[in-house]
Amino acid sequence: MMKFSKTLLVVLGVVISLAFAGVMIYVVIQVNQLHAVAIANRSAGFMNPRNWMLIGAGLGFLGGFMLGLGLALPSQTFKARYAELRRAEEIVAAKQTGLDRASAADVAATATDEHVADPRRESEAQ
Repeated sequence: MMKFSKTLLVVLGVVISLAFAGVMIYVVIQVNQLHAVAIANRSAGFMNPRNWMLIGAGLGFLGGFMLGLGLALPSQTFKARYAELRRAEEIVAAKQTGLDRASAADVAATATDEHVADPRRESEAQ
């Protein structure tokens, strides 16, 4: 689930950042037209690009935030990383005591850490 959330945030961040780039290009064109009208001293009915600038700034902030959050999220949950660390520690401990590779894998597979065990499973068994 974490990997899906991470990927989703990265994809949405990239899409919103591309929308930000498009809106800002549109705003630059609108501002250039507004300057041309002001220099020519005409009173044509041009839209004020200020609203689009605010929308573009909001999209840029949101896209950057989602992209940064997606890149910073871990791909595994804390419980999965903790269990993997405990298995690696047990294998190292088994190797230090002189057990061979197969025995170390058996020790790691059969050992249960109290901090990783799910309390719901224990209560369902009773």
